[in-house]
Amino acid sequence: MAVFRVEKTRDYTVMANHHLRNTALSLKAKGLLSLMLSLPESWDYTTKGLASICKDGVDSICAAVKELEDNGYVLRRRIRNEKGQLTTTEYTILEQPREEASPKRKNPVLGNPVLGNPSLEKPEQAKPILENPDQLNTYISKTNSINTDLLNMEISNPYPSNPYSSSTKPQRKMRYDEIGCDSIEEVKEMVLENLEYEYIKHDHNRERLNEIVDIMVETLCSSKPTINISGDEYPAQLVKEKLLRINSMHISYVFECLDKTTTYIRNIKRYLLATLFNAPSTIDNYYTSLVNHDLYGGK
Repeated sequence: MAVFRVEKTRDYTVMANHHLRNTALSLKAKGLLSLMLSLPESWDYTTKGLASICKDGVDSICAAVKELEDNGYVLRRRIRNEKGQLTTTEYTILEQPREEASPKRKNPVLGNPVLGNPSLEKPEQAKPILENPDQLNTYISKTNSINTDLLNMEISNPYPSNPYSSSTKPQRKMRYDEIGCDSIEEVKEMVLENLEYEYIKHDHNRERLNEIVDIMVETLCSSKPTINISGDEYPAQLVKEKLLRINSMHISYVFECLDKTTTYIRNIKRYLLATLFNAPSTIDNYYTSLVNHDLYGGK
């Protein structure tokens, strides 16, 4: 059996062993957290700064930081200026995840309910107003047929039997509050920050990258209750949550899938939106299949 001996020097770092003994973390995440804990507080804690002292690139470091954030070792907080505008993001690095204390439930005071004698009366039945629903439904179907050529986010009336068309409802304003923003500029700023636009703009075509950003911003600002992805209706909240998970690695994955596609794409905007929606769910299996093909495909 091999024996490993450790020789220590005076130049060392004192840190907790919590993350080193956490079996849920990968070696890359453990190593990155140990590196960040060994650096002084005045050091440039950015993905580009970490990449300058590591062999890994920015994408690899972003994946490790995301893993640490999912496990509670990195906390992210949006910072606002005096005007209330989102300016930057503050990351807090922890040696050990904070345990949130569960709130204690108070025992409700159960009193004796007082039963009253209900008064039984015959309710008056209102006479319904008879209209011509068939003619109204015909108008709805015509409206829906016109909207089929629009962007997937334009949702037609999902209930054909409903005599009230979706077009008769008052238009709602764009919902920024659902994602914690107050304007389109803040939504776009959040997207650019999640994608690390300032770094990846040198690796990809600027115009293609800006098209991706525009599609994400438009979808995140949509006030529709559902959004159409590849012909299927998904809750808007689910679509927006997936788009907010998009980072620089997913953008590289989307461009790689687009470059490998040889078939004619009729609606590139719908295709890009569907690819962005599926990216967080398929990126790991995609690259795993490529590795398996390189290792065992030729055998």
